[in-house]
Amino acid sequence: MNLKTSIRFILNDEEITAWESPGRLVLDYLRETRRLTGTKEGCKEGDCGACTVLLGTLEGVKVRYTPMPSCLIPMGELAGKHLVSVEGLNMEHLSPVQDAMVDCGGTQCGYCTPGFIVAMTGWLMDERRPLDHAGAKSAISGNLCRCTGYRSIKEAGGKVVEQLSGKLSKENRVADLCGAGALPDYFTNIAERLAGLTSAVEEDSEYAPERPLFIGGGTDLYVQRGEEIPDQAVQLLNCGDSIPPVIEKDGKLIVDARMSFQAFGDDPLIQETIPEIEAYNELIASWPIRTRATLGGNICNASPIADMTCLLLALDTELRITGGAETRTLPLKEFFLDYKKLAKEPDEIIETASFAKAGKGTRINWEKVSKRAVLDIATVNSAARFEVSDGFILEAHLALGGVAAIPLYLKEASKALTNQPLTADVVFSTVDIALSEFEPISDVRGSADYKRLLARQLLLAHFLKCFPETITEEVIYAAL
Repeated sequence: MNLKTSIRFILNDEEITAWESPGRLVLDYLRETRRLTGTKEGCKEGDCGACTVLLGTLEGVKVRYTPMPSCLIPMGELAGKHLVSVEGLNMEHLSPVQDAMVDCGGTQCGYCTPGFIVAMTGWLMDERRPLDHAGAKSAISGNLCRCTGYRSIKEAGGKVVEQLSGKLSKENRVADLCGAGALPDYFTNIAERLAGLTSAVEEDSEYAPERPLFIGGGTDLYVQRGEEIPDQAVQLLNCGDSIPPVIEKDGKLIVDARMSFQAFGDDPLIQETIPEIEAYNELIASWPIRTRATLGGNICNASPIADMTCLLLALDTELRITGGAETRTLPLKEFFLDYKKLAKEPDEIIETASFAKAGKGTRINWEKVSKRAVLDIATVNSAARFEVSDGFILEAHLALGGVAAIPLYLKEASKALTNQPLTADVVFSTVDIALSEFEPISDVRGSADYKRLLARQLLLAHFLKCFPETITEEVIYAAL
């Protein structure tokens, strides 16, 4: 079978029609086919940032640019989009980002430098990101440097902030950056050029696989099976139509399962229901990874310590699953059967995830313990949602990760807490019930006893953070 397809997109300032396998990595295409070697191959797992590119998607009359690791982007996803490598940012003069990196000594061996340049430029192009020192630091959270110790790079980010602060509008960010000499002028007409391109992947007539490999963000698949995917029939879930925002209907929030972690955290309806979602996202993954990782992928990967899945379990999420002409709904807490075993057929995909919108008495909290404070795999994670009124817990949903073969919904503890007064005795009784619902095992991330202790402490943390006026540290200590 011929797996190659015709893919039309813009690469820097050039319109391209590429005849490629849709599953081939953009990183390999740039370096091997186009000889654009400024995009570096480092870890090839999305963690180092050396291969960062910008991917521009037409949204209405504007183009939304997102920094992404090219080692996780399939070629088929480029259809109808604008791909920008570090070479596409070059001008006759240095941009403010490039100039700041030079002046502040932000480069030594230089291998990681292109990734930093692209990431910081992408931050400037996104009007939703804060143009301050914290924003600059967050922008490079997915980029590693083993030479500088980062201080000079952070100083470069600060210099960019000082130079461009007050000069960039939210309404005309790209045009303003072009005017400030931070972007080449060709960026001003990319929206018009993209409007004339098709976003469809024009497939060969032989390309009709019965059971393709589904790929969403690719943050796990390309790490585990990256070398074999270009030779496989694939169905790219993020190719074609743009992913819709969260929808509110009948008191529920309906989320497209293809939505990235970053888009989920940026959505106003999600921020209203989960006020701390942006802080949670910062702990879960770097900005470039959050732009790739999808909710549906996090669920279907079925890792016992999946961060977003743990949160969705506590939200009492319901899945809409489709396969062919068949569509069904299933509570997320019934989706995991055993380690990596799901209540799903191979040809089925998760279409949406829905959960109740927060009300006046809603309290939501998510906790995680890992070896590093941020951007690390969890040893144990936990999430909780409470519905409270007049000192009573009307409804509760508790979840734990890292203590069982599956992401664990604490059924008995959640039930025991429902319609109970908010007292220390009830809290400790609930925690004891929760601890009886699992038997953790020892592994490289911690012993069974350590995980059980972490689970207990994280469950208590939910009450301390959600009800600080009632359940205080003094109350907890007194009940011990």
